[in-house]
Amino acid sequence: MESLVINLAAFALAIILVSFCQTAFNNLLQAHLSYHDLFRKGWNGYSFPIGLGLLILTGIFVSAAYPAFVMSAFKPIAVLKGKFKASGKGVLLRKGLVIAQFSITILLMIGSMVVYNQIRYMHHQELGMNIDHVLIVKPPILSNFDSSFITKEDAFKNELKKLPGVTGAATANRLPGNEMGRGFDAHRADDHSGTKYTIRNMGVDKDYVPLYGIKVLAGRTLDAGDYNADYNKLRNVLISEAAVKLLGFPSAAAAIGKGVVLFGKTWTLAGVIVDFHQKSFKYSMEPTMLLPFYGNYDWISVKINTTDITSTMKAVSAQYNAFFPGNLFDYFFLDNKYNEQYKDDQLFQNAFTIFAGLAIFIACLGLLGLSLFDTSQRIKEIGIRKVLGASVSSIVILLSTSFIRLVGLSFLIAAPISWFLMHHWLDNFAYRITLSPFIFLGAGALAVFIALGTISVQAIKAALSSPVRNLRVE
Repeated sequence: MESLVINLAAFALAIILVSFCQTAFNNLLQAHLSYHDLFRKGWNGYSFPIGLGLLILTGIFVSAAYPAFVMSAFKPIAVLKGKFKASGKGVLLRKGLVIAQFSITILLMIGSMVVYNQIRYMHHQELGMNIDHVLIVKPPILSNFDSSFITKEDAFKNELKKLPGVTGAATANRLPGNEMGRGFDAHRADDHSGTKYTIRNMGVDKDYVPLYGIKVLAGRTLDAGDYNADYNKLRNVLISEAAVKLLGFPSAAAAIGKGVVLFGKTWTLAGVIVDFHQKSFKYSMEPTMLLPFYGNYDWISVKINTTDITSTMKAVSAQYNAFFPGNLFDYFFLDNKYNEQYKDDQLFQNAFTIFAGLAIFIACLGLLGLSLFDTSQRIKEIGIRKVLGASVSSIVILLSTSFIRLVGLSFLIAAPISWFLMHHWLDNFAYRITLSPFIFLGAGALAVFIALGTISVQAIKAALSSPVRNLRVE
């Protein structure tokens, strides 16, 4: 009954804490979670309420039934004298719980470090293009695409370049971070083997490659003469390094001027560009072809170099409305949009960090309880050692050593498990960090530091206590 009351009180307190913390937690994870969802019937029935009930029953059994069964094996006189507390089973149970708590804590600490380092790694890698300070204006989809559209859009970009703070403008039917188009019939025009390849592609204007700083390895970039409103008159394209290898050209220079078939049409390779990360580092670099396309569904990229964003926006908006009347002017910054690809991983890191913090707090409570118990059991031993001349530091070391062993054992349990789990998580990324031993050693060292901080106060207090008083303890 006592255990039932304690567990139900803990459950009620948990519900209250969830109610107070729910808004902050949802804001952190950008979710819409509510504890009310636990008590609603889901697709698999009332699984949450049932699971919650089983959790409470398990807590009652573990905290009451098992100790009762163990104590019932002792003689009543031995139990009343507190012999169970000093028994091997009692000590083993307490130490086992502390080891389990710290094993989970170290596992979460290692996981948090790995996730943090992977996200940091992805954010600091070179993309093969520069997306900083790029403003994206949504396409003028209400404008008609006709023979005059290319001239109109080029004139619009030229006017933008004249604005203070604007250094360039370009258009494309895909943005960095978007999925590119895919062609399944790509092959060299001189290859009659029948082998066809899949190649990514997107339409860009002549200013796209210079605006994003994409390096040209061989040949040239696209120019005004490569564009035409008539699709049948389009000829020249650019391909990436990966596409050069895919199509079997010996080098980038050797590919210039050669023919490549895509969409049933033969294109001439005008230039070869470096591989660039169109999408996040979760994905491998894919062979890419840039086509000379203009369209009213093309996104407008504006490179800015100013701190006066408000005035620049007004000027860009005025030009947009003048050239594309009736279209809604809407914009966003590309780097923010591109980094949204890592949103789920960032939220995963936030959740990991929260649970690691909670695990550390709970583990510290368990270690503190065990240190209080161990100190109380060895109070006479401490008094005798002090009478025989033991220093305070030697007693603190004596009391701390056994707990550090528990943390070390926890590390030995948690390290291989965390390595397996995080190695499996990193398999989701085409470009990933190496699981360095320093991550594991750092987590282990931090766990030792936390353990020492938890038990040091009690150990020092016991070492400084009066030996006379300690020896009088019954």
